[in-house]
Amino acid sequence: MPLTRLVACAILLKASLGRVWRTGWKGPEATDVKKTLYPDFAVNLFTHSLRRASREWVCLLALAFIGLAAACATARAEPAATELLNVMEAEGFENLVVAESPDGTLRVAFEDRRYRWEVYGLGVALAMAAARHSGPIVVIPLHTGIPMARIAVTGADYRAFLRGDLSEDELFARTTISNTVPPEEKVRVENARNRSFGKVDITFSPGIRINLITPAPPGVFSGGEVRVNPGVYSNLWRGLTFDATYSYPLSSSDPVIARAAASVNARVGNQGFLQAQGGRLADGLNGFAGQFSYLSRDGRHLVGANAASAGYSAPGWERTLAYQAFYSVRAWDVAADFLNRASGHGGRLRPDAADVVLTFSAGRYLARDDGYGLTLSSGFRERRIEFALIKTKRATTLAAGFVVPLGHQRQPYPGPVRARWRNEFGFVYTDPMEKEWDRQDSGLYVPFMDRFQLSTRRLNRAYLRAYADRLRQAGRGWSGGELPADATESRE
Repeated sequence: MPLTRLVACAILLKASLGRVWRTGWKGPEATDVKKTLYPDFAVNLFTHSLRRASREWVCLLALAFIGLAAACATARAEPAATELLNVMEAEGFENLVVAESPDGTLRVAFEDRRYRWEVYGLGVALAMAAARHSGPIVVIPLHTGIPMARIAVTGADYRAFLRGDLSEDELFARTTISNTVPPEEKVRVENARNRSFGKVDITFSPGIRINLITPAPPGVFSGGEVRVNPGVYSNLWRGLTFDATYSYPLSSSDPVIARAAASVNARVGNQGFLQAQGGRLADGLNGFAGQFSYLSRDGRHLVGANAASAGYSAPGWERTLAYQAFYSVRAWDVAADFLNRASGHGGRLRPDAADVVLTFSAGRYLARDDGYGLTLSSGFRERRIEFALIKTKRATTLAAGFVVPLGHQRQPYPGPVRARWRNEFGFVYTDPMEKEWDRQDSGLYVPFMDRFQLSTRRLNRAYLRAYADRLRQAGRGWSGGELPADATESRE
């Protein structure tokens, strides 16, 4: 223990100096104590020849000073990880594991439920680590205790990036971002500090329900209404969550339990992600669903498949098997690279200049409805606009929607129980075409409402590169105007 060694060396040094003070530099043979205690002791101390000093006391003093210096150096070096751990816990990060390896690499695993947007929370965590360590840093963001990515950068480079001395391109050229986490760096939840397991969030969000079709068929809601959607969320254990939503309309409709489902999240292999849900999956939709996805190493391509056994509780519905395969691509990134190579201009178009994702899916929807779908999503930080076309044997459906964030970026501290706004509010309007009203809705699929899927699409190299400026903004915002680099250099 550094503190124990420090105290022992201090006691040894005190005893040594006390013995020398009592006997003088002449050694053990000196017996005239009064001679060494008169006021001009300092003059007497330096006028004595070291050649007459006892080797025993010189060696003892040298060993005491060396031990004290070593203990001080150890005590100064080791608390860097401890200090970072304490600071991140005080900020509200959870499932924390911070350690410095013998090769000087500072490894940080954390889960962010303090900041609404994954990019902002990662930016704060990186700035905290870089403020305390100049050497290699490995950061592993978690979701429900599951490692999602691995970011490796040096603290000196990241501090230069925060100061503006290093550009975004230069930083990412020196940074390794991967979704593959080696086995030796995976987090053991039983060793984590400030664990999220068992904590409860009470959530709130508004809701809107609209049906503009007139006249509406019998028994089908018509018009519009505003809803209040209180809910509850809890991360029960590693990869296991439960969430429920109660929808209370501010009109004549009856309140309903819109969702009450358990979710299991897991990693499969180096680049694979798996999620399964069961219970009430959406308003009136009961059953089970699972999805597997595989992310490319650069984060631009995502392929996967989902399957569900579910059905609506409305009359005429039965539980059926649904399954689709899908492929998502960051369309602007790929198109910009292709045009740059084709034109030979070499980088005139920036692949990370826009956050545009194109998704194609095909398979069987609920109620044995076969078809395909095409979705275009354009992101503006946390805001998104989506357009979709779903073509099945029953109908062609057009949809348009948007997603906006709710509440403050920095949410309340995640204690045993906390109240907060939901992270997002979304609205989708669908317009079925070529459809007969006596037939069931077409193109219906099971939604995955846990943020595990969203984190998969965000915690990768392509997405983080598109929002590198927000990483810098988050780090500067945490430092409160004093860049972490300046604070670190003043300590050193």
